[in-house]
Amino acid sequence: MKNTWAFILGLSVIIAGGLLGWFLYQSRQVQETVRVVGYGTREFDSNIVKWSVSFSERVSLGGTQEGYVTMASKLDKFQILWNETGIQSSEFKVFPVEVNREYGQNGHIGYTLNQRVYIISNEIDKVERLAIDPGLFVQGGLTFDNSTMEFFSSEIEEIKKQLLGDATQNAFERAEEIVSATNMKVDKLISARAGVFQITEPFSTEVSGYGIHNTSSPKKNIKVTVSAEFTLK
Repeated sequence: MKNTWAFILGLSVIIAGGLLGWFLYQSRQVQETVRVVGYGTREFDSNIVKWSVSFSERVSLGGTQEGYVTMASKLDKFQILWNETGIQSSEFKVFPVEVNREYGQNGHIGYTLNQRVYIISNEIDKVERLAIDPGLFVQGGLTFDNSTMEFFSSEIEEIKKQLLGDATQNAFERAEEIVSATNMKVDKLISARAGVFQITEPFSTEVSGYGIHNTSSPKKNIKVTVSAEFTLK
């Protein structure tokens, strides 16, 4: 019986020692990898424009009712003149009239009523020409206090996906260049982390740690980086 227990104990020690040795061997096998940062960029054109305008009316202390009537008339005039342009819009948004108090040397002297409207359209060139030269509205007796255009793309998510692929491919090519002087080859991608997207006007050097989405230009440049790690063989 004692010999049996001694045999089992000895066998256990041998197995444990073998396993320990195998784990130590595996822990010393450092997988050789290369880390690189890939870069992707491309230019694209917007296909959506958002044109925002506002107009106002100043009234005396007792003139708010008259002011609302005037603002309604201005809005009707804007809608009629817009229809005359023949420009198709996917959205025509009218915001409620805002009323702000006006003050002078003697205190409260009246109110300013403001109205904001925005139009979203795919006819970028036509809207841009109208915003740059709003003669149609001026001749119709309507002037704007503010006029701004913002440009967007309905394909931006697809562009982002394609650009991530470009940046990853660029990372692979950079990794190949790094190891080209050795006898090793780039093998598998084991990790990848995308940076933030920088969407700017063309030839801009502006960057932000939180990303940028410039909407002021119809032509845009989009950039992204991908930090990638590849195994070597």
